[in-house]
Amino acid sequence: MIRPATPEDSGAIAEIHVRSWQAAYRQILPPAFLDSLSVEQRARAWRQRLERDTSGTSVLEERGEVLGWVNTGPSRDADALSSTSEIWAIYVAPEHWRRGVGQRLWRDAEGRLIRAGFQDVTLWVLKENTGALGFYGAHGFVADPDIEKTVELGSAVLMEIRLRKKLGG
Repeated sequence: MIRPATPEDSGAIAEIHVRSWQAAYRQILPPAFLDSLSVEQRARAWRQRLERDTSGTSVLEERGEVLGWVNTGPSRDADALSSTSEIWAIYVAPEHWRRGVGQRLWRDAEGRLIRAGFQDVTLWVLKENTGALGFYGAHGFVADPDIEKTVELGSAVLMEIRLRKKLGG
């Protein structure tokens, strides 16, 4: 079942967030940075967001266990039209990767964005994150030509590229 996240989900969201980063970015980011990520700190931040109910976050839950989550809203990019939405984050517990959880979260989010009146959706992804690039490519996302930015995570300086998709297409 996919449902809006509540403050009670903050611990599960934080756990999935940290473990996904540690698994997906192990070959991309410095191990010391990944090992320093704190579930407790992220849980506190998520609880605050969810208590304000401004997060646009949904969770996929099965048999009382949160398997993944997605966070969406209007695009935060300066060049975005008001009809452009953004996937701010989508994470699945590593033990549930490649089992359709991410696809279900994306399809639900896409439906919500369409119903909210958005026409397209963007997201930012690390250029080195081949797993995420494959997932988004399989769902029709393409790179925005020449739209990228530099980000610093830990001691690593990396490139993010912006992907885009026409909603409903």
